[in-house]
Amino acid sequence: MLEAIVLTAEAGVFAWFSVFTLMLASMARESMSMPKPRLDVVGRALIGNARAALATGMVVLCGLAVWEFGLV
Repeated sequence: MLEAIVLTAEAGVFAWFSVFTLMLASMARESMSMPKPRLDVVGRALIGNARAALATGMVVLCGLAVWEFGLV
């Protein structure tokens, strides 16, 4: 019984992610024909900080993986 519940939940998650991905793809395709907005100072700062945080996170994640799995 528990296996059936877990499989049903996994199927639901897969369906939800599929629909969500399709929604994001359709929004991205629709936005290609729209003019790009000019970001103000706060918007540019947020985008810059998000890029820096992503880069820092990836470097730290790779470093931790190397350290944890002894790849050096």
